[in-house]
Amino acid sequence: MKILEIPDLLTSGRTKVMGIVNVTPDSFSDGGQWFEPEKAISHALELEAAGADILDIGGESTRPGAEPLSAVQEQERVLPVIRGYLDKSSNPCPISLDTVNAETAQAGIAAGVQIVNDISGGTMDPQMLTVVAENDAYYICQHMRGNPQTMDSLCNYGGDVVGGVSRGLTERIRACEKAGVNLRRLILDPGLGFAKSAQQSWELLGNLDKLAKLGYPLLIGASRKRFLEMAVPAQWDNHLPAGLEPGARRREAATTAVSALCAQASIWAVRVHNVAASVSAVAVGRLWREISCR
Repeated sequence: MKILEIPDLLTSGRTKVMGIVNVTPDSFSDGGQWFEPEKAISHALELEAAGADILDIGGESTRPGAEPLSAVQEQERVLPVIRGYLDKSSNPCPISLDTVNAETAQAGIAAGVQIVNDISGGTMDPQMLTVVAENDAYYICQHMRGNPQTMDSLCNYGGDVVGGVSRGLTERIRACEKAGVNLRRLILDPGLGFAKSAQQSWELLGNLDKLAKLGYPLLIGASRKRFLEMAVPAQWDNHLPAGLEPGARRREAATTAVSALCAQASIWAVRVHNVAASVSAVAVGRLWREISCR
């Protein structure tokens, strides 16, 4: 199956907002809230209405220490949501499928997915790049070392995390090219929090211009991640929206700030849980950039 081109998906301009739909019982941020297919479909429609440009649907938690899921289990979670959303939406967003499994990627593409979002950059399933290439899919290639069980122990970059991530992504670009992946549909993600300490994640955010020199659109996934705690006083807990576990609740405002700064830096897209907040934030960042460039 050949993926049709999505008009303006990778063109420069307004930073896009990718809304997260976690069809999992154990996500660090909202695990269990959207685990039932009908709830996940309703949530996807809500994110679309809030202004999402892309929906990222995933069935396997990738938080540190998360246990792996079989491809069959993963597909049982995500495929009904993909099909249900496409059936119920009158103007559906492009769908990104968050998976490291080639078999799930293939099934998702058959169900209507246009973008494969692979946190491993093709290292956890040797068939992934082949599936992406054969379907001419859009591909988000993320930097990561190890897997969710081991990545927290693999944060040594010899004092140069930006250089290490740049070299790692360059290796994956070469692997994509060798496998026949359409590089005009390639998106890079530095993988904040994936085999990176909190300080290293901030260093990557502070050097997005260097990562941009790799020549591909960048996706930034900072939403509610642990490294944001460095910017958030714990006493703010009682002054932010309820409904989430305390750590994630503390990180919501910081997430929104990162989205604004990413837009100011002309980043291609931000991957977030709270779409409405980031839609406003990227508008602020874009306007700030445009006015400062006059």
